[in-house]
Amino acid sequence: MSTAELEAKVIQFIAEKVESQDPSKTTASSQFGELGLDSMDVVQLLFDAEEAFGVNFEGEEAKELRSVGDIISFIDKHQMSTSS
Repeated sequence: MSTAELEAKVIQFIAEKVESQDPSKTTASSQFGELGLDSMDVVQLLFDAEEAFGVNFEGEEAKELRSVGDIISFIDKHQMSTSS
């Protein structure tokens, strides 16, 4: 899957999960706070994304996730490293 395809899928996935957010306003640059997510919401979102995208959000790198784009980059990096 190309990075552009992954970006579109992750944005759609997050827009569906964040009920209070207008899906058309969710972009790669959207910060979790802008989406109305608190720390517990982010944990649940990452848990759901693990299942949806087949990655594990763990370690120091995962603790630094702050935006939709961060999630896209993490998934892109970790899917590539596991599929090689």
